[in-house]
Amino acid sequence: MLNPQTKSFSTDKIEESNLLSVVLLTQNSLTPTYQPPDQVISSVPIEISKEVIVMHYNFTDDDAKAQTILYSGEHETNQNRGQRIVHVRVKGDFAYAVRKGIEASVGKFILVMDADSPYSREIVPELIRELIEHPHLIIVASRFVKGAHIQRMPLVQSVMRKGARAIAKYGLKIKNVEDPTSSCFAFSRSVLNNINFEGKGKEALLEILVKVNTNKSSNIAVKEIPIKQPDTSIAKKANFARILNYSGAVWDLYRYGKASKRINEKDIAEQKKHRSILFLSKAGRFFTVGASGLLVNYVASFLLTTLVPGIWYIHATLFGIIISITSNFLLNKIWTFEDKDFSPKHFFKQYSLFMVLCALGAVIQLSLVYAFVEYSHIQYAVSLIMAVAIASLSNFLLNKKITFGEKIWE
Repeated sequence: MLNPQTKSFSTDKIEESNLLSVVLLTQNSLTPTYQPPDQVISSVPIEISKEVIVMHYNFTDDDAKAQTILYSGEHETNQNRGQRIVHVRVKGDFAYAVRKGIEASVGKFILVMDADSPYSREIVPELIRELIEHPHLIIVASRFVKGAHIQRMPLVQSVMRKGARAIAKYGLKIKNVEDPTSSCFAFSRSVLNNINFEGKGKEALLEILVKVNTNKSSNIAVKEIPIKQPDTSIAKKANFARILNYSGAVWDLYRYGKASKRINEKDIAEQKKHRSILFLSKAGRFFTVGASGLLVNYVASFLLTTLVPGIWYIHATLFGIIISITSNFLLNKIWTFEDKDFSPKHFFKQYSLFMVLCALGAVIQLSLVYAFVEYSHIQYAVSLIMAVAIASLSNFLLNKKITFGEKIWE
């Protein structure tokens, strides 16, 4: 975090930040037009370890032959402690170069920047400050938020840029970002953990935003900071190839969103089906245990009256009920609800709740039988079946929720 008095990063935050990887994108074979790597490194606070991966993209075969010695693989040009500069050439477009640059980097934090675009010198430390302070956000250098100042551009290009934003907002549902096509942004590497970043075309940020937005397991928000660009240069001209490239990227991402939605809907349906099967399975086990309890009750009561001389049959029946409730509790705990916690406090709490709810179930059953026979004039045999069914179901649901702490429908 930046200290407002000293203008330096506090030590505790720096220790958490590990290494910063700056991925610089350029189409020039020697050095970027506006953001040379040495200048970018000097913009990063000295307290932070950093590396710069310079990605020379759209590299043709002729350029590759001409620069074989200078850019052979990863060419390290800066041996200073805590920093390095690596040059990598790729034949792919901007987004592909971003992907390859991220793969070549090792930092926990990643800053992506189009090195052929003019940015103020303050943009790098601002992005880093926001990223370290908000590591779970994607930080975007935005041309369209309050306080931004961008270079002059022709009217046609301005209209096209607004159209591109509208397509991203309404066509791809990226409604929380004003500049989804920015080529300067920063994020923690963990942002990419749950998405498949392919790096197609020129729109790296747009692809990341769409896929993060589509992935329900991700909870990534975006923060935009204003860009300040000088008026001394004219913006890059938009050509027909650029329009086709953007249209193709939007179409691919739109289809990705549709496919992901179908997958999510299928997953939801499968989850509902799984929950239904699990619920019915536990209900079947619970009622099976209940049926076994009747047998345990009868056998225990009969054996007590047979083996214990002089025992009153009511006492034998009472002991039989207690034994059957205990056996029901143990079987339900181990088999029906698969609860493995047998710590004394937890066990006796559950056992007490089970006894109380069983007593409540008996009261419900007796009350319903009385109400059906006396007030609804239903035959006793039918009333008994209805009362047992309702009391048993309520007993299962109450024990599932209260005794064993499970959700009702799972």
